[in-house]
Amino acid sequence: MSMLSKIHDFIKVTPGEGIEEVNYLRNKDIIPMGPKRRIWGIWSLTFYWSITNVTISTWTGASSLLSLGLSVGETMGIIIIGNVIISALALLNAAPGGYYHIGYTISQRVVFGIRGSTIGIIIRIILSVVWFGSQAYLGALCLNCVFASWSHKFLTMSDTIPKSVNMTTQELIGFVVFQIISLPPLLIKPERFNKPLMVTCILTFFTMMGMTIWIVSRNGGSDGSLMHTSTSMSSSTRGWYWIFGISSWYGSLSAGVSNQSDFTRFSKKTWSSFWGTIFSLVVVGTVIPLMGLVTASAYKDKYGEEVWMPNQIIMNWLKDDYSPKSRAAAFFAGLTFTLSQICFNTMGNAYAGGMDLSGLLPKYFNITRGTILTALLSWVVQPWDFYNTSSTFVTVMSSFSVFMSPIVGIIIADFWVVRKKHLKLTHLYSDDVNGKYWYWNGINYRNLLIWVTAFAPALPGLINNVTPTIKVNGGIKKFYYGNTIFEYCIAFFLTIASSYIWPYENIEEEDACDYFDTFTEEECHKKNIVPYSQITESDFQIDPVVSMLSREHGIVLPEKADD
Repeated sequence: MSMLSKIHDFIKVTPGEGIEEVNYLRNKDIIPMGPKRRIWGIWSLTFYWSITNVTISTWTGASSLLSLGLSVGETMGIIIIGNVIISALALLNAAPGGYYHIGYTISQRVVFGIRGSTIGIIIRIILSVVWFGSQAYLGALCLNCVFASWSHKFLTMSDTIPKSVNMTTQELIGFVVFQIISLPPLLIKPERFNKPLMVTCILTFFTMMGMTIWIVSRNGGSDGSLMHTSTSMSSSTRGWYWIFGISSWYGSLSAGVSNQSDFTRFSKKTWSSFWGTIFSLVVVGTVIPLMGLVTASAYKDKYGEEVWMPNQIIMNWLKDDYSPKSRAAAFFAGLTFTLSQICFNTMGNAYAGGMDLSGLLPKYFNITRGTILTALLSWVVQPWDFYNTSSTFVTVMSSFSVFMSPIVGIIIADFWVVRKKHLKLTHLYSDDVNGKYWYWNGINYRNLLIWVTAFAPALPGLINNVTPTIKVNGGIKKFYYGNTIFEYCIAFFLTIASSYIWPYENIEEEDACDYFDTFTEEECHKKNIVPYSQITESDFQIDPVVSMLSREHGIVLPEKADD
């Protein structure tokens, strides 16, 4: 065996339970999730969405809405409506994971084809890498609060890095250490990360509550004047600001909504995510930005400075009072915020990137390898530039919901309305030309065209947002203001309309047997399919695609599953 062959065999992903051979379409992490790995119940899925909200990003999220000139009441109204929309779309998009235990990468094969799925997967990988770096930088700022509570010298450290770097010495130390301590959690399997999520969410929520109570108390029990400001503007302008606010609030979580099935496939039951998603997004997702508003308002009245970032509040109180009591409070607050950033980054970005890389190149990447590569690549994007400069790059990345929102619309319309919740799992792991998801040369040009049609009208507005000197007409700009809402609707209805004009063949056909050992006996009974334990050799000859998968060892007979 040549050296290259040895290297190739070494970097290949090893087969796992239920699959004897990996190839460019399948490995153990992207085949339908079996009952042994489906261990998430209502609480796990509750804390999955809660960790998204007990972060700096959500705490400070209301500030951008307030900067539009809206009142606090209007800002909170936008957040509530946005959260209701997000929870509804998240639940609808969770269905492929809940019903068939498949993730985002495989749902992309359904809507865009076996080969066409690459487009949606690559977009998600880019987002995961960039946002991992972004959240790691915020985590570094929180970690610096811990270091500052240990050492007054660190708190007052002078900057020795050139100004052109857009990063201080203190921030560099925090970023390097944060990235290092973020690596060990990446080795934990996603389904086993639920318990750290639970602990961290609870600790961080009460830390945020404590910080809010502390500053209101320091301000004489007043929530501050910022909470009672009002501005005058035309009803038309106000209306479009509402649309822009709702759109941008949803856009900030559109990436998480898009890959919701990546995590609902770990659920014990189809709708384990229902109440947890609603509670976490609508309740927790509203309370946290309200705490951020109250804290910033009371802080401004007390100290005459508008500070939104909780890490900056901690640093300021250490500079004012470096007593043991103050240092202890700073340590625990900084620690919980750091833990929340680690957990959120691991779950929302690292695992997401790992799953997408596993779906893109399953022969060489499992989830663990993909998460580590996502973390390593995040250094390249230099996230400190996002926060310390007027970055065109981050403006573009923040607008990536332009591309994600129509994908969500297509997935939901395709699964719920067009296919009526019917999928043929074996055909999602085959490049046979007779496969249901091969379409034309592996690409579903119909849905790709719908996707482009949906996001194209927003591109001029995106360009104007990045480069204001390039002018666009008012209608186009208003479309961009509400792009995530408008694009979703366009994609949703065009997907349904196209299915009536050019209907798919045998759209409701499913596998006759549970070939991947995906379902429980009860689920098989409800679906009226042969359970995995009862499959015989003859069941592999029912469908040419299934027969081919059997020959390739992509699916195996029950007695061979533990070989």
